[in-house]
Amino acid sequence: MQLGAVAAVFANYGVNMQLWSFILPHGVIELTAICIAGGAGLWLGSALLLPGRITRREALVVRGREAVSLIGGTATMLVVAGMIEGFISPSDLPREVKLTLAALFALLLVAYLALAGRDDQGRGAAASAALR
Repeated sequence: MQLGAVAAVFANYGVNMQLWSFILPHGVIELTAICIAGGAGLWLGSALLLPGRITRREALVVRGREAVSLIGGTATMLVVAGMIEGFISPSDLPREVKLTLAALFALLLVAYLALAGRDDQGRGAAASAALR
């Protein structure tokens, strides 16, 4: 909501490209990491509400390990986003370069999330599932 309000103010003054060229290079990675971390928290909480055929304690242990793995990945993503926010976003690079970098970072993020951690058999299954 805060980002929307700030974007509206910048748009009203006709300088919204300055805002987006600052936010998008790091924001694509940062907001994705925040959403994944939120999902990890919900996954952990679901162990208490929906444990399935195991005890809540066992479900919490199993899902806790999975959630910690997700949080570790998001921590790495936030470090990368922080480095981009510290060095690229406030730099004097032209807006077009910053927006191009944002698109490149978005493509790399999608490629990483789609392909990382899968073996050859897993990639084939994911590709066939996407075609269905």
